[in-house]
Amino acid sequence: MRNSVRILVVSVMAIGGVVASAVPGVAGEVIQPVNTVIVEKEVTGTVPSGTTFTVEVTCESQLGPAAAAPIPVVITFDSTGTPTSDNSLTTSAGTECTAVETVSGGATSTTYACDMVHGVNDDEGPPFLGNCVGGDTASFGDVIGDTATITVTNNFPTAKPVDPPVVQAIQAAPTFTG
Repeated sequence: MRNSVRILVVSVMAIGGVVASAVPGVAGEVIQPVNTVIVEKEVTGTVPSGTTFTVEVTCESQLGPAAAAPIPVVITFDSTGTPTSDNSLTTSAGTECTAVETVSGGATSTTYACDMVHGVNDDEGPPFLGNCVGGDTASFGDVIGDTATITVTNNFPTAKPVDPPVVQAIQAAPTFTG
C-alpha cells in the first residue's frame, strides 16, 4: 500500500511537470496559443485619389452557445491597398473568422481569396488543420499555430487616355466682287 501511494505521488508530480512545461510563461503567466488572420488589400484599375477601404473581420466561436459574442475588428487601407491600421489579429482554436469589406471606395467589383499556412503539429496523432471556407472565411478547428491570409481585391475601371480633339482645316473659298 505504501509503495502504491509513493507511485501515485510521483506520477502526479510527473504529470504536473509535463503540464506546467507545455505552455511556458513569464513568472507563472499562462500564454494562450493562438492562430493568426492577416488581411491584405489589392486594387486594380484607376483608383480615385483619396479613396479608403474598410474591412471588418469577425471571429466567432464554434464551441457552442456559451461562447462570448464576437467583436468585429476594423482594418483600414489607403487608395494603394496599404494598411493604415493593424491588418492582423489573433484568435484561439475553435473559431471561424470572416472578412467583409464595408467600404469599397466605389469599386465596380470585390473578390476574396483565402490562403492557410499550417503550424507545426507536435502531437503524435493526425494533424488538426485549419482551412479556408470560401475566399472570405478561415476556420480554425482544434488547431493552434495556423495563419490565414485573406486577400480582398477591388476592381476599378481603367482610365482611358483622352484623345486630343481633332482640328480640321478650314477651307475658305475666296469671294470676288468684281
